[in-house]
Amino acid sequence: MKKIVLIPAAVALMGVSADAWASDDDGTEATIRLMGTAEAEMPDAVTKQISLPDHLLLDVNDQITTVDRAKGHGKANERLENEKRNAGLSKATAAREQGAEMSEKAKEARENQGRANDERPDPPNRPEDPTPPR
Repeated sequence: MKKIVLIPAAVALMGVSADAWASDDDGTEATIRLMGTAEAEMPDAVTKQISLPDHLLLDVNDQITTVDRAKGHGKANERLENEKRNAGLSKATAAREQGAEMSEKAKEARENQGRANDERPDPPNRPEDPTPPR
C-alpha cells in the first residue's frame, strides 16, 4: 500500500523540481565560463601577469632577518621535547617501582602459601568398615 502512494508522489516531486534544475538564469554569478573569440585571439587577456604592489615586496635582508628570528622557535621545540622526555622518564620510573612492589607482593604470597602447606595436619586415617545394618 505504501509503494502505491510513494512512487506517484516521488514522480510528482521530481517533475516540480526539474524546472528549478533546468533553469540557467538563477541570478547567481558564474564562476566558470567559456572563452569568447576575442579572448581566444588575445591570450594576454587570459595570461595577464599580476604583480604585488611595491610596498608589499620584501627586501632580501628582511627575509634573512625573519629567518634568524625564527631560530627561537627551534629552542622552544627543543625545550618541549625535553619536557616530554622527562615526563616519559618519570612515568618509566614509576612503572618500575610499581613492578618491583608487585614482584615483592607475589614473592611474599608464594612464601605464605608454602608455609600454609607445611602447617597442615595429616589427614585422618580411613575409618574401619562398619558392620552392615540388620
